[in-house]
Amino acid sequence: MRKRIGNWHNFWQRVRRNWSVKHRLIIRNETTQNESFSFLLSPRNIFVGVTVSAVLLIALTAIIIAFTPLRYYIPGYTTPTEHKKFVTAEAKMTELQGKYDKNEQYLNHIRKVLEESYVDTLGKAPEDKIADNDGTDLANAAEPSESEMTLREDAGDLLQAVSARQSNDAVSVSSRADIQNLFLQPPTTGTIITAYSLPQNQYGIDVTNQQGTLVTSAADGMVIFSGYDVTDGNVIIIQHHDNILTVYKNNQQLLKSKGTKVSAGEPIATMGHSGITDKGNHLHFELWHNGFPLNPLDYITLK
Repeated sequence: MRKRIGNWHNFWQRVRRNWSVKHRLIIRNETTQNESFSFLLSPRNIFVGVTVSAVLLIALTAIIIAFTPLRYYIPGYTTPTEHKKFVTAEAKMTELQGKYDKNEQYLNHIRKVLEESYVDTLGKAPEDKIADNDGTDLANAAEPSESEMTLREDAGDLLQAVSARQSNDAVSVSSRADIQNLFLQPPTTGTIITAYSLPQNQYGIDVTNQQGTLVTSAADGMVIFSGYDVTDGNVIIIQHHDNILTVYKNNQQLLKSKGTKVSAGEPIATMGHSGITDKGNHLHFELWHNGFPLNPLDYITLK
């Protein structure tokens, strides 16, 4: 054992002594004995040259395999046709997963609102903290402001217009969807820019008009949600009888708070552009029954 250790020691000693010793390699012409070429060599130069050459060879081989058709002959790689199919399938899966997550989030939001509505005590007085455009608390103000008077006048005009055409615009839901004793009135006036379409995840209609146009309740009910949503902006949801919900999104200002009882045609908000959308000032109106969306245009007529 000691002899073997001594041999290794002597070997490394020789390597260390000769590590930087230079040797000249000369190649001569055998006939003329003239020197063809020569160059210096040392163990260190040889080691460095062999190492660099090995690294370059490995890198070049990897590049050829990765970026040329040769890779398809190596187990584990797919053909170009299969690769395109996999990429297309992955893109479709990502798109479908995004739509599914969006629909699930939307339905969960509706479920939370429904669950919260059953917890509310209807006998509790609502805490109305509604402010006008000047920031004045309308519930505690001693005298109505000019903006409030203007809003009340607009509300009166709209209520008169709604009452005048109620016999023409109000449609009995029971005649179309087996919903008893409910009459819907148009929630606002304007032009429909987006129609109801389940395949396109459009659960309601979009009605555009000028900013500040009054939004009214489509039927008698109670406000079960009144607040701000990052995606839909200022939102009001009203619970009606027979598990009917009406949803009003993208409002500029909310005029009713949670727990407030409202009547058909009563102003609840003003039209605006508070949500994440490129449609400008508009109202997004939805109608739900037993957790399923319905086409609002089957029950109301906008003019």
